[in-house]
Amino acid sequence: MRIEFHPEALAEFKDAAQYYAGCQKNLELRFIAAVEAVLDRIRQNPEWGRIFEDDIRRRLTHVFP
Repeated sequence: MRIEFHPEALAEFKDAAQYYAGCQKNLELRFIAAVEAVLDRIRQNPEWGRIFEDDIRRRLTHVFP
């Protein structure tokens, strides 16, 4: 299964990681791990997540807004 980030979403992901890096030591690593955990769960169950538009689904992490 291929998961794609929209270019704006990828930029937002990178910006968020940089933001969390400035907040607390290693917080960006926890953020990245949380996102990767959601991506792994999506790979295991592609139907998981709320339909956002057409066949596009969206899923948020529990810890990071």
